[in-house]
Order: sequence, then C-alpha cells, then structure tokens
Amino acid sequence: MKRILVVEDEAPVRLLVEKILTAAGYEVTTAADGMKALAAARTCQPDVVVCDLTMPGIDGYETCSMFKRDKSFKAPIIVLSGRVRDKDVKAALDAGADAFLSKPVNREKLLAKIAELLPPSAPAG
Repeated sequence: MKRILVVEDEAPVRLLVEKILTAAGYEVTTAADGMKALAAARTCQPDVVVCDLTMPGIDGYETCSMFKRDKSFKAPIIVLSGRVRDKDVKAALDAGADAFLSKPVNREKLLAKIAELLPPSAPAG
C-alpha cells in the first residue's frame, strides 16, 4: 500500500484530505506542522507528501526545502495551498515542490496528481 504524508495545520482540511486519500486506498500519516512532518517522514517513509504552505513555525516552503536537502528523502511533494499567486507557486516549486494544487481541495485533481507522481511499483517476484 502506498503511503502519503499530509502536512496541514488546519484540522478540518487535514481530516478532509486524509479521508479522501484513505478512501482511495492510501495509507495516510498526518502532521500539523513542518517539524512534525520531518519526524513523521522518518517513521512512515512516505511515497508522496502533500504539504500546505502557511503553517506555524516552519512553513511549507522551508519544509519542502528541508525535505529536498535530505538525500535519503525521495518522495515527490505536492503543495496544496490557498496561496495561489504566481509568486507563491514559483516560490513553492523553487523550494522543492514537484507540483502545486490550489485550495479548496479538489478530490479528482489531488488523486490524479498523486497517481502521476507516485513512483512506479517494483515488479512482483
């Protein structure tokens, strides 16, 4: 089962994304901020990270950057944010995000982007 780490400080949004992903068959781990996300990633070793930008403490830009500096971390990062100005999108991608989706959460777009970015499964046997 593919694992997804959801990093979102707003509990209602975090729960909605978790519900969407769990219903789609993913194993989901959540974190409410960047520091918790970094710790969770070491434990759950996600296949994809879905990360907000605006969070207390370490924001999403710095969280993306910290993940990308960690050479053992290989998972693609999807930023899911209400900050949708061109400069915000560019800054997120420059920080290491592999994709950017805007809030409110669009179930179909989120699942399609995850499927697109998931690493291919190793052949059985």
